[in-house]
Order: sequence, then structure tokens, then C-alpha cells
Amino acid sequence: MIWLLSCNANQVPISSPFNPFGMLSSAILDQDVCVRLTAVQAMDALLPQCEDAPSLLQSIVEPTAPALYQLVNECAEVESRSSCLDLLSNLICMQTGGSLTNEILNTIVAPLSSIWDNAIDQNLRLKRSVLTILSCIASFVGPESCSVLYPLVLPMIDESFAREENVFLVEEALKIWWVFLRLSRKYDSLLGKLFIHTVELSKDFDHLMILMRVTEHYIILGGATFLNDHATTIQSVLSHVVGEVRPRGTAYIFLVIEALLCSFPVEGGALLNSCGVLKTLIEACASSYFDDGKCDPDRVIVLYLAALARVSLSRPDTLQLPLKLPSGAVFGEEEFISLYTGKFQVAGNGAHGLLYQKLWALLLLSFYPPCQLASCCNTVLRKSKTIFNIFISVLKNVHPNGTNLLSYEVGCGDDEESIYIGEDFYDALLQGQRANVNIILWSCCLLCLHLC
Repeated sequence: MIWLLSCNANQVPISSPFNPFGMLSSAILDQDVCVRLTAVQAMDALLPQCEDAPSLLQSIVEPTAPALYQLVNECAEVESRSSCLDLLSNLICMQTGGSLTNEILNTIVAPLSSIWDNAIDQNLRLKRSVLTILSCIASFVGPESCSVLYPLVLPMIDESFAREENVFLVEEALKIWWVFLRLSRKYDSLLGKLFIHTVELSKDFDHLMILMRVTEHYIILGGATFLNDHATTIQSVLSHVVGEVRPRGTAYIFLVIEALLCSFPVEGGALLNSCGVLKTLIEACASSYFDDGKCDPDRVIVLYLAALARVSLSRPDTLQLPLKLPSGAVFGEEEFISLYTGKFQVAGNGAHGLLYQKLWALLLLSFYPPCQLASCCNTVLRKSKTIFNIFISVLKNVHPNGTNLLSYEVGCGDDEESIYIGEDFYDALLQGQRANVNIILWSCCLLCLHLC
């Protein structure tokens, strides 16, 4: 009968007087291991029908959790043990809107350390299940209590990255790391110690998307404390990936660059310059200007130009121009400025396009007298008609209070798992960051209008 429930789970009315979960909870306490494992399979199959009934699941977690752990200890096959842990993680993940007492949560958490330590040889895969359960618990308890799990979880994440036999855990470890980071409401040095692993992880582009999101969040959340501790690590990560991936990957890398330059306009530019990233960006822009056939698409060049604009506005002498290319062509200030005027319309594409157009307009304005860079002054004066049209476009389209300027972000692709933990707090961090670095004053725009 239990097996039939499993096979016909989508047709079983869970709210009827016939309570399948009550029956299955009792079956998991049975003496026969085969009956108990079949009950585990059936309960897992029925769970999708309980998304709108968290109270029903809550009533079965308390008796089921200890029984599942007992079954894990009694089973010899790793597949059977893993299925028990997977059911437990699913029961927790589907508790949205419900509540679990601290006593139940402690009952669930307590055995995990022992399971992790004893998961060797063929049982190594159980470590993945342990990480999944802890991730579900962190999501359930939320930002107020997740830090209580640090002493248990952070060493597991560290071990997942550090030991060669745990290479199969990297993806799951990245996910739980991301969950705990997004749930954090302040920077914690214990969480910060994990960041050293990003150097090695950045060499494998398979993990690029989530790794760049992790790095971006550390920069915004950790501020100066994080940068002081991990500036060299950030440099190593960026030097591994900038210019080495496809346009979609570049979009994720730019999350880090944008966070760095917005949070630390001067220090961020110096950091990018000292590790060679700025030179890579300039070389890519030069390749685009001369259209050498190997250049990146416009959507990538726009991102590079936005980064270079932020660096130049904060500290003009950081950019090393002119740059002589292997072909003998020279990419100097005039070519640099011509890229901004030539790709201004392209920069306006996308949700954050208006922000970049305003940023570019301010950069061009900064080259007018009394700018100390004579070659830049001469170039913008020669291109004044085109540049004034840019100023007028920005004045016309940007709201005076900047409400239509959207921060840079990247939506999840089809091949990226969406993790929406801590979205509201992340958005608040971005809003605060934008408010702190909004150096584009409307007095500058009024000056543009006067020049026009």
C-alpha cells in the first residue's frame, strides 16, 4: 500500500480524512527497514502537494526527524541513507509560512556534525546532504539566528573547498556560502576568512557566476574592513577572469568591478591598476576602436568604458594613456574620448543605460578647462558640438532627483539557479551604496546647460 502511494502521489488527496502523512510517519517508525525506506520514498513523492499546507508538514517534522536519523544509522547503503537526509531537507525547505520550535531545530542540527565527520569513502556523498539541510535551516531561521550556525557550518564550507576529495562538494558549498552571506546583516570576520578560497575557485569558470555574486556582496557588506583584509585576494580573482570569459561572464565580473569602484572610487581604481586589470580594459577598448577583428562586442566595451570613466573621474592620472598596440597603432586620449562619443547611444541600452550615459557625460565634462590634461581639453573642444548634444540628452532624460537611474545588476540566466535569499537587504545595500557615491551633482549639469 505504501508503495502504491509513492507511485500515485499526484492523485492522493492529502487533505482528506485519509491522512497519508500520518500513516507514513507511523510507517517510518516501523521495525522493518524496507517498510521504512518505502515510506521515505512515498513521503518525498507527496511533498510537492504540500506547498500550501505548511502546518501539515510542521506536525510531522517533530516525530519524523529523529526517526529519519535512526534510519540513517541503521542503513548500510549510501543511497538509502542519502534519501533519508534528502527527505529531511525537503521537509525543512517547504516550511515557508510555518514555524518550528528551537527544540525541533536542535534535534535536526545536532546529529549533522557526526554524520559529516563519519562520511568517508562511499559515504562521502552524505556531506552534500548535510550542507543542503543546513542551508535549508539557515533560510528558515533567517538573518536573526543564522549566525548561531557559524561554528558548525563555516568549517564545513572551508573543508569543502580545501580538501581534494571534497571537490564534488564545491557547487553545494558555494550555494550554502551564498545563502549565509546574503542572510548576514553585518560583516563578520569569521565569514570573511572563507574568502581566501576564491583565488583557487576563480580558476574554474564553471563557478564564475555565483563566485562573482559572492565577491560583490562581500565588498558591499564588508566595506573598508573587508578591503583592507582581502585586497590582494580580490586582485588575484579579477586577474584570473577579466578578459578571459564570454560576454555573459563579463556581465557577472562587472558586478564586482562596479561594487569596488562605487564603494572605493580612488582605492578601487588603484587596486585595478596595480593588478593589470585596467590595462586589460584599455587594451580591449583600443581593440574595439581600431576594429581589429578580435574585439569584444559593444555590450562588453560599454561596461569597460563605464569602469574606466569611474576611475578617471576619481583620479585622472590612473589611466595609462597613450597605449601602443602590437600593430603599431596608438590609442591615446583622442581615441579614448572618441569611443565615449561614438558609443554613447549604445550605452543607453538596458535598464541601467541612463546611469551610464550620465556617468559618461560627467566624464566628458571633466575634460573641459580647467582640466590639466591638455590633450583631453583639446579633444573635447574639437568635439564640442557632439558632446553638447550628449549633455542635452542627459539633461532631458534624467530626472532631477535621479529616480530613473537604476543600479547595475544581472538577471539570472537559464543555466543559473536562482537563490532569492536576502533580496530586500541586498537592494537596500545597493541603494545605500548609490547614495554614498552619487558624485554626479546637478550643478555640473547646470554648467553643461550654461555651456550649451
